[in-house]
Amino acid sequence: MELIKSKHYLVKTDWEILNDFVNELKELGITKFDQLAVKLKELNIKNFDELLKYISGSQCNDDLAILAEGLLERIRAAVPDRDLIMTSSNEVGTYLTDKLAGHKQEELWALYIDNSNHIIAEKRLFLGTLDKSIAHPRDIFRWAVIYACAGIFIVHNHPSGNLIPSSSDIELTKMLQAAADLFHIDFLDHFIVGKGQYLSLRERQLF
Repeated sequence: MELIKSKHYLVKTDWEILNDFVNELKELGITKFDQLAVKLKELNIKNFDELLKYISGSQCNDDLAILAEGLLERIRAAVPDRDLIMTSSNEVGTYLTDKLAGHKQEELWALYIDNSNHIIAEKRLFLGTLDKSIAHPRDIFRWAVIYACAGIFIVHNHPSGNLIPSSSDIELTKMLQAAADLFHIDFLDHFIVGKGQYLSLRERQLF
C-alpha cells in the first residue's frame, strides 16, 4: 500500500481511481463533458448536495457510487504542493523571465499567493497577437476569489524585448490596484518581461 501526505493508506493510486471512474462513465456511454452535462440534467442534479444524494441513493449504479465516493474522498484528502516561495522582487522577476522566455505572442499571467508567499496557482489569462493582449481585471480577480488568495503578481511579456510600459499597461495596472483595494487583496506587482530581462512597475513607482 502507498502512503501519501494526508496519511491515508491507499489501496489504489490517484491515477487508478481516476482511470476507473472514467472507464465506468464510458460503460454508461459518457465519453465527453457535454454528455455528462446532459446526463446530470436528465437526473435533475443541479448542485453537489443533489449529486451526493444521488450517489448514496438506490438509483446510482453500485460500481459508479463506490468509485465516485472514493474519488471525492481522495480530492478532500489532496494537499497541493506549495514549496515555491517568492521573497523578493528580483526573485519573482527572474522566475517570470524564465517562465515566458521564447514566447512569441504576448501573454498575461497571474500568480496567486497565500499569506506565506507560497504560490497557490499560476494562470495564463490572456493570449494576444504579437503586439497586443486584451486584459480585464474582472477575469484576474475572479480567480483570486476562487483561490481565496492573499496576493497577486501580474506578468506579461513583450516579445520585442522593449520593456517600456505602454499607456495601456499603466492603465491596466492602476485598474488592478483599485480592484485589489476593493477586494482587500494585495496587488504586489506588475512585471513586463522579454529577451531575458524584466521590469517591475512597482520598483519604477508607476502605481
